[in-house]
Amino acid sequence: MSAWATEFVPLRERVEALQMAYAYRLDDLDIDAWPDFFTKTGRYVVTTRENVQASRPIGIINCVNRGMMQDRVKAFHTANIFEPHLYNHILGPAEILERSADQCRARSNFQVVRIMEHGRMDLYAAGSYRDVISVEDTGLRFQERKVVLDSCSVDILMVIPL
Repeated sequence: MSAWATEFVPLRERVEALQMAYAYRLDDLDIDAWPDFFTKTGRYVVTTRENVQASRPIGIINCVNRGMMQDRVKAFHTANIFEPHLYNHILGPAEILERSADQCRARSNFQVVRIMEHGRMDLYAAGSYRDVISVEDTGLRFQERKVVLDSCSVDILMVIPL
């Protein structure tokens, strides 16, 4: 991960590089790399805008540490049965909301197109990433990645992280 974590690049560019590397790994189906984008105590949550606006702590997916993410990766390879498909992430620029010496909060919008094995393409998800990013000597990692979907209608087939 050190390739996108250099002290000579402004923070916003470093955050965007982290977000792009994350999306590219998922789009390339390199699911095994997904947990490494998070700190050991990192959290990954998928929820809806409606839940966030109503201050409901309900999530569609709620991984509270890297171990839970690794379990999802294992299930992807061994337990889940699904029609093969790919994602293509389209990312908006990051907005840095807060920063301190060892952490920043950022927000960016996204759209994910799902491409099915037979070629059909659909807009699968749209929303915003609300990130708490740990700034470490070795680079940036997500302390929390909250995926806030704009629609409350969610396809239950979510075996690949967003």
